[in-house]
Amino acid sequence: MRYLVTETSWTMIALARALEETGTLITSVEAADLLDSYLGTGASDLILLDESTLAQNGLSLGEVCRMAGPAPVVLAVTGPRPQEVSAWLGAGATDVLDLGSSQDEIGARLGAVARRAHGLATPVLRHGGLVIDLHHRRALACEVALPLSPKVYAILEYIALRPGQLITRDALLAHVYGFEDEPDGRVLDVYVCTLRSHLARWPSHARIETVRGAGFRFVAQAASATARAA
Repeated sequence: MRYLVTETSWTMIALARALEETGTLITSVEAADLLDSYLGTGASDLILLDESTLAQNGLSLGEVCRMAGPAPVVLAVTGPRPQEVSAWLGAGATDVLDLGSSQDEIGARLGAVARRAHGLATPVLRHGGLVIDLHHRRALACEVALPLSPKVYAILEYIALRPGQLITRDALLAHVYGFEDEPDGRVLDVYVCTLRSHLARWPSHARIETVRGAGFRFVAQAASATARAA
């Protein structure tokens, strides 16, 4: 998963670094006035911002939610009052986090929000015999662990969460690299080729199709058997 995090306070910077240490991909927005340019790109699975970002940018929470599209928007606040939480949820926030909570609790709640946006109630995604453990960031085929590098795993997770959808090369690069230091596009071809070679041993479970001139499509044997959120 990739989270877009507004790092407009030391607390948010520390939180972003803690999330990165768990393996979560982070796109950092270091100035409130840059938030607009990042929203709506589709490169993030979740938007995390604090209340001060809204004041500095001049955007309302509703405007941010509309610009974010399908990505859930989570507001981080220190010691929110119940009536404030109700108002923010009514304005479009998917969740409101108390920054005074433990980092473990914050990480778990963000993970749950991001998963549910993809229709998953648990952190395990299944496509036939292919199992992707979103929490531990690993993949298994017929109970055999696939030796995937972090970037190759990130590609698999991204496309497997969107089975049947056309994934453009630009969207995949933006997800893996977060708009920073994106490599030559041929590097992406190497990663996809590596992933295909791992999946080739179990072709009946899933495969990656190349859509010439457009991108890639993950074709699964069957829809995810994981329990899905209502």
